[in-house]
Amino acid sequence: MPTPDTITRGAGQARRSAARLILTVAKYTGLTLAGIIMFRAGAAYALTECGYSAVGGEAVAILLPVLYPLISAAFRDFTTDTKNDYLPDYKEDNRP
Repeated sequence: MPTPDTITRGAGQARRSAARLILTVAKYTGLTLAGIIMFRAGAAYALTECGYSAVGGEAVAILLPVLYPLISAAFRDFTTDTKNDYLPDYKEDNRP
């Protein structure tokens, strides 16, 4: 039979995961809106410069929610490498 402590911890974990889900949905909704706004601004600028409606490089802004995890992982790896003086961090070398 579950103890009250187990029940409380289980409920807390569910709340944390629900809060994390809400934050993740909010983050990607914001990224999607930012991508749409950047695309519209780029298309308007291209229209004023070219004189006709054309879609080019500004279409990449729509892919912002897809590119964000890739760019953030690359940046995180770069900062980790910079902190470690670009030395390899192999798991088998870190044995006690």
